[in-house]
Amino acid sequence: MGKFHQIEKIIGLCIFLLGTTTWSVCAQETDYTTWMKMGVKYGLNERLDLSGGLEWRTEDHLQATDRWGLDVGAKYALLPFLKVGGGYEIHYRNRGEDGWKFRHRYHAEGTLSTRWMRLKISLRERFQHTWDDEENELRLRSRLKLAYDIRDCKVEPYVSVEMYNSLNRGDSFDIARMRYRTGLSLPLFSKNWEADVFYCRQWENDGRKNIFGVDCVYKF
Repeated sequence: MGKFHQIEKIIGLCIFLLGTTTWSVCAQETDYTTWMKMGVKYGLNERLDLSGGLEWRTEDHLQATDRWGLDVGAKYALLPFLKVGGGYEIHYRNRGEDGWKFRHRYHAEGTLSTRWMRLKISLRERFQHTWDDEENELRLRSRLKLAYDIRDCKVEPYVSVEMYNSLNRGDSFDIARMRYRTGLSLPLFSKNWEADVFYCRQWENDGRKNIFGVDCVYKF
């Protein structure tokens, strides 16, 4: 029990630090948004997983649609502690007075994972290239995630921190975005359905976002 309480304190401290870090920055315009996603995941074999999903995001304090997104991807377990993957996304975005426009993105990633007692630790590095008719964006996304596997319980709490570094020429690897996220992974309806209910605080130079989201995945 003592070790359990120590891990609880560690996770609680992480959540507290994430919250105080994001709220202590200079006050800027903050938006409240939602992210909703329905996806499927198919295990082709013990090492290879295929996935796809449809996402809907809101903006302007939930009053308008920000974008619709469709994605496909694959992940392969090279080693017990290392997964590599890639994917493609297409976004249909609400650009206000400019109307609705398409945007494309592909990514490649590698994830290292380990476990200490009941604490799961993972580090993901993802390269992504996003473009449309006007912009061409290169980013390196680095995410550290801690999840706690509660004994005899299917609900799994987690916290994560993700940093976006710009790879565009002249940006000097600048930090373009930070995301601080906490949530719960839990089963839904049957063993094939899984949900991720989360809150995410996003920081960018031109504003902040409070994001409330639900991801639902059907696995087969």
